[in-house]
Amino acid sequence: MAKIGTDEWVSQHADRSVLPRSLREVFYGYGEQIPMWGRLGIILAIAFILPIIYDDSFLVNLNRDDSLVIRIGANVALMSMLAMGLHIVVGYAGLLDLGFVAFYGIGGYAYAYMSSDFIQGGVHIPSYISLPIIALMTALVGVLLGSPSLRLIGDYLAIVTLAFGQIFVNLMTTLTRVNVPGQEDTVNLTGGPNGINNLDPFSIPGFTADTLTENYFLMVVFMLITLVFVHHLNTSRLGRAWRALREDELATEAMGMPTRRLKLTAFAIGAGIAGMSGALFASFQGSVFPANFDVVPLITLYAIIVLGGLGSLPGVVIGSVVMVVIPQYILRDADKATIVFYSALVIGVVGFIKPRWRAALLVIAVILFGVIVKAVSGAIWEDSLVTNTASNSGFFLDAIRDWLAIPVNDVTRIGNFAFGGLVALILLSVRLPKKLRFFTMIPIVYLLLYVWETRLSTEPSVTRLIFVGTLLVVLMIFRPQGLLGERRVEII
Repeated sequence: MAKIGTDEWVSQHADRSVLPRSLREVFYGYGEQIPMWGRLGIILAIAFILPIIYDDSFLVNLNRDDSLVIRIGANVALMSMLAMGLHIVVGYAGLLDLGFVAFYGIGGYAYAYMSSDFIQGGVHIPSYISLPIIALMTALVGVLLGSPSLRLIGDYLAIVTLAFGQIFVNLMTTLTRVNVPGQEDTVNLTGGPNGINNLDPFSIPGFTADTLTENYFLMVVFMLITLVFVHHLNTSRLGRAWRALREDELATEAMGMPTRRLKLTAFAIGAGIAGMSGALFASFQGSVFPANFDVVPLITLYAIIVLGGLGSLPGVVIGSVVMVVIPQYILRDADKATIVFYSALVIGVVGFIKPRWRAALLVIAVILFGVIVKAVSGAIWEDSLVTNTASNSGFFLDAIRDWLAIPVNDVTRIGNFAFGGLVALILLSVRLPKKLRFFTMIPIVYLLLYVWETRLSTEPSVTRLIFVGTLLVVLMIFRPQGLLGERRVEII
């Protein structure tokens, strides 16, 4: 019998886990026992070893600007740093800020003004001077945004901050012909959709990040500094006050804590970290565009936090690795994505379908189902199906593509219909009794393979969005607190 006021879905998540209890204890127990400095050491070791593994010439030649792996590693560090700033606002203080990426953009454009020839005459302020200025400036903007939003909570705060983020993107796109008093001609303030280009690289006395590898290590260093800063902030009195604010604002205020000041501090520090991240991003990319700060990075950031788990800084780093490496490195390559897809499918069938003989029966049933569909389709549409597929993908993939009833023409249209049928069957199976779900799994697995081969494997942009959505849905079912988040059962 469910307890009144208790979120049984969260409290019973362990019963839905596909991992054995012993493996769960090893995976999560060891992660919690490693001290903070040990975690930093592991991150630093991996970050330093990555370029060495990728290229043996690392110790001899650091100027390797064509390295996709190093670029993705830099993006992981950058997104980790940015997600830590959002984690302060959302994870610690419990404020749903959907305009956080605007602070990221403010930092990027501020760096562009201070480190380029965009302004007439050119302004080239050294990075070690401009970076603190940008961090303080964005922190001040965070306070200005937070002040009128203090009386708003939940959805209302989210709507206001989301509007702020969209207003920023629109202003950066349209402020190209502005009438300024005392000027005869209009002034271009943002560069519009073309952005601001040819920015100075990050530099401090004795060091300039000219190469990709140097920028990579620069991002890793700033990520580690941010990680240490946020960790100590969380363990301080301020961090404990934020967590109290997140759990119950009325109780926190009744205990005499300055809730208004706590909210403003969270907004300010989070915005400062975002502004610093935006400046580093601008120096790394060498340019800024309005599209860099649209809703897509916001979705990625929230996916990182949800995946890693609220309250867990190591979870933020792990979430950044997953949400950057898989979409940018694996899903952009059809061969890598196909290997990961079929591996995940095999693991899912073996892990979810129990006992094991049911998994084997499902595989056999899907094969027979595909043979019947291919035979019926071939009889109806003679000479209209792809047969005798031969490619460099290997025997296994060629056999699957021959087995599927893929048409010669209208592949996209048929694939769209198959995708719609797949979604409908999944929704139907959720509503069916448990004993009948096995029979719906047969066409679901077949359609999943069909949609992958006809649509998803060739369209990485769509596949990335579906990956994020599917990952979060599965996570909410089997581990709603995230990979490394603390299990919180709400009592009303």
